[in-house]
Amino acid sequence: MISLGIFAKPPQPGRVKTRLAAEIGAERSAQVYRYCLEHTLAVAQACGLDYQVFLSDNSDDDLFLEEPFSLQRGRDLGERMYNALRLMLGDDSDGAILVGSDCLDLRPRHLLDAARALASHELVLVPAVDGGFALLGCRELDPELFRGVRWSTAGVLDQTLHNAKSLEYRYSLLETLRDIDTLQDLEHYPQLVRMITSS
Repeated sequence: MISLGIFAKPPQPGRVKTRLAAEIGAERSAQVYRYCLEHTLAVAQACGLDYQVFLSDNSDDDLFLEEPFSLQRGRDLGERMYNALRLMLGDDSDGAILVGSDCLDLRPRHLLDAARALASHELVLVPAVDGGFALLGCRELDPELFRGVRWSTAGVLDQTLHNAKSLEYRYSLLETLRDIDTLQDLEHYPQLVRMITSS
């Protein structure tokens, strides 16, 4: 069995998409984030994998009323991802996949491709245009995979792959996707531009 985890934050103005908020305002960036999160949840539901949401903070938002969620635990993103993956990688697990919640290019096929890749690889990644990754899946988990990674920089993918090679993990890189962090990213999605300019 492959488990899927979605890393998310409650879509509150001032708490999400802070780089984008500096360009379009906190209210509009929260609108964008909610739209992307709703998309991610729909993709998870459509792919057929068992999934759960890992929230940064408790929330009574309607989005999470019927969603199984746990709280993220850890001092930085690497530690939070490690703890979530360890939780999902139970005794009968064939692997675990984590995705963020700000990638409108994500489709069910990307999740299923990642699940298939884990049959013959210890690690699978969907690179992001900005040098990070939009998805990470693993069959084996060592805290060294995230050691020394400088999160929110253009070197995240390369640093993670360096660690994977040191661990002698077989890894698979899937199609590169775009996540949404800046106004330049947003302009690739006319529906989002229309949404924030009409509000």
